[in-house]
Amino acid sequence: MTRFLASVRDEGEAALALAAGADIIDLKDPDNGALGAVAPPTMKACLTRIAGRAPVSATVGDLPMEPGVIARAVAATAASGADDVKLGVPQGGDAGSCFAALRRLDLPAGLILVFFADAMADVDPPQAARAAGARGLMLDTAGKGDGALPDYMSIEAIAHFVEAGRAAGLMVGLAGALRAKHLADLLALRPDVLGFRGGLCRDGVRNQGLDPAACGRIRALIPGSSERDDGRFREAPAAALC
Repeated sequence: MTRFLASVRDEGEAALALAAGADIIDLKDPDNGALGAVAPPTMKACLTRIAGRAPVSATVGDLPMEPGVIARAVAATAASGADDVKLGVPQGGDAGSCFAALRRLDLPAGLILVFFADAMADVDPPQAARAAGARGLMLDTAGKGDGALPDYMSIEAIAHFVEAGRAAGLMVGLAGALRAKHLADLLALRPDVLGFRGGLCRDGVRNQGLDPAACGRIRALIPGSSERDDGRFREAPAAALC
């Protein structure tokens, strides 16, 4: 089953996303970049409002691949109470050392590595996940105003990303300025998660507040479960999708 992830920037949006039936609440500040981190007080307020009614993921911000910076940010976000921590993997920097530093951490949350279709790092995503001790991958876009994920990668290339991650036993998610028109093709790939922000907002603008009607339209297009899971992104099966 593909799950519906809604990115929210405050507790009011978190409540709205819950009411709309989002499967995962993702804490992210759209005013601070592709994976902008929310402030610690905002994260605490959101977690209090959500109160365990849905799994929560949280981004650490758009950070350079410097081991000390990355390890501190991931550890702090994991300690906040989120179920999963999302870390973007940009181009450049010392990715190998960052992954090694992350693997040494004893995190109380899962780690999800996010790769950018419009700025793909020169690493193999499943290998990177293994090196970092991550349990999942997401494919996203760094630039939010110049097109959606399918504008940067063909459906065949996106399918390869999904299949490679699943073959490695990882959870795999897709995001990146997605809209309702993209759902049929992406659902056919059977990703574990489809993530939205702009497509849920007023006038389709990610910096605007969530629009309940837009949230409802996306929820209606993603076949859901009548019951929520008991935490985190759904575990991907170990077997490869052949």
